[in-house]
Amino acid sequence: MKLSLLVIASLVALVCSTAQGQTIKCTAPDGKVTYSNVACPDSTQSVKPVDTTGNTLDGSALREQAQKDKAAATHVETTQREHAAAEASSRQRTQAQAAAAAEKEAQAAKGDEVAYANCTRDVDRQSVTEDVKAELFAACRTAGASQRQSGMANATLRECVRSVERTGANPTERARQIAICHGADVQLEPPVVVLRPRVRTMGPPRITTCNGNQCSDDAGQRYFKQQGSGLVREDGKFCQLAAGNSVRCP
Repeated sequence: MKLSLLVIASLVALVCSTAQGQTIKCTAPDGKVTYSNVACPDSTQSVKPVDTTGNTLDGSALREQAQKDKAAATHVETTQREHAAAEASSRQRTQAQAAAAAEKEAQAAKGDEVAYANCTRDVDRQSVTEDVKAELFAACRTAGASQRQSGMANATLRECVRSVERTGANPTERARQIAICHGADVQLEPPVVVLRPRVRTMGPPRITTCNGNQCSDDAGQRYFKQQGSGLVREDGKFCQLAAGNSVRCP
């Protein structure tokens, strides 16, 4: 009796296990088709079990690919955010540098105007002609840039101006020196050249002095000795030394 019960239980377990792995197609009298994993009712027609194990998809590869795609998308998004942040930071630095340069330029322009005003004021206090004033006022335009480059302190500049004003120079020279104290680009006055008139005696010129291979005549002209009695005048003319130290230049 116990053996029979054991066999029956085994058969039931085998049937249930087989039924769980199979799908049965059931057709009702009205033609309605149903699928089930248990035996069809008595009023329906059953068809041989349908094996559905082949229709089960292995989702592990899809899950792995999905994870890779998600990681790649996250990397792209992170890279784009970092690139956008770097561009924004670069724009901010550029804007800050441009603003600082503009501020520095504005301060320099303001300082140049102040330096120009101070320079022209001190020049204008001197009793000079309008032409000299106009020249020095134009030169005062470089005062600001010169002061920035030299780093001259205002106290040093004022002491320079006071020192010039205490001198006994004539007003024009005093005004020029004051402008120079401010850093004005004052052009030097051309030196005055005094030309001495040459005194010529009647007749051909005569050599009066010689020093080495150079000689001078009584009119102040210079000559360079050549072989024999030959001479070359300073203008390139060939001459001859004649009797009585006279010079003949044909």
